[in-house]
Amino acid sequence: MARYEPGWLDELCLSGEVAWGRLRRHESSRHAGRRLSGSVPITLLRRANLTWLLEPRGAEDEAGLAGPARDVLGRLRTAGASFVDDIAARVRRLRIEVEEALCELVSAGLVTGDGFAGLRSLLHSEKRRRQRRGRGRALHAPIGTGRWALLDPPAPPPADEALEARARQYVRRYGVVFRDLLTREPDAPAWRDLLRVYRRLEMRGELRGGRMVGAFVGEQFALPEALEALRSTRRAAPSEQVIKLSACDPLNLTGIITPGPRVAAVLGHHVSYRDGVPLPLSGATESARPLAPRAIGG
Repeated sequence: MARYEPGWLDELCLSGEVAWGRLRRHESSRHAGRRLSGSVPITLLRRANLTWLLEPRGAEDEAGLAGPARDVLGRLRTAGASFVDDIAARVRRLRIEVEEALCELVSAGLVTGDGFAGLRSLLHSEKRRRQRRGRGRALHAPIGTGRWALLDPPAPPPADEALEARARQYVRRYGVVFRDLLTREPDAPAWRDLLRVYRRLEMRGELRGGRMVGAFVGEQFALPEALEALRSTRRAAPSEQVIKLSACDPLNLTGIITPGPRVAAVLGHHVSYRDGVPLPLSGATESARPLAPRAIGG
């Protein structure tokens, strides 16, 4: 994003419009001594969507916590959102112990903060501690301002409402949805369940059903504005414009709806498109260049 300011995320979080945290539980993360790093999947989302995006937590998620993390979690559970110094005073732990406990709780998906600056400071503080330990210096820098609280949404909505919310999320993200496309989505509901929702939205007139993208079998559904965009693209002359995207972008569909190898959705990997057609990866031959699926747009 051009001229991005980190303070924008802080403002959105502090206003209560946006929240952050680890939404999905992960078996391999349930052990003592967890460390917060850039590999921990942290999600930014609208706070109103926490009710259906956050997986329920249970006692098993706390089973492997270290002692300081258990103390901090208990304090947040009884006192609510608190500053680091207040937590340290109440649990009678050193500040550095509380900071390390927060790293563990954030990594486990049990805790979040008022603003995004708290997570940013937590990551930087953890990195600095590792570097200084490697040099034999156990110094630490204090975590930035902001309160910490349980990542605990209100009661989840009924299953049908949560399913419809996910179905709407997918169609807003891609414009056109069909079964093969959703292999890109982790933990997507069964297509037969989504199909029931999409048929209902089609009967309401919110979606259009038909065959919008060639080379794929099964039912397809699209937003009306997405159909107009497809028709406009089909009529437009090639511009030879190349667009480079992070492999973490949802538009990384190489090897999913186009031929060729998949590009792992990890930081540092990129995919490039020319007029919507994915370009070959480094070292690939021109003859292996994948072709984009034919847009019918009817």
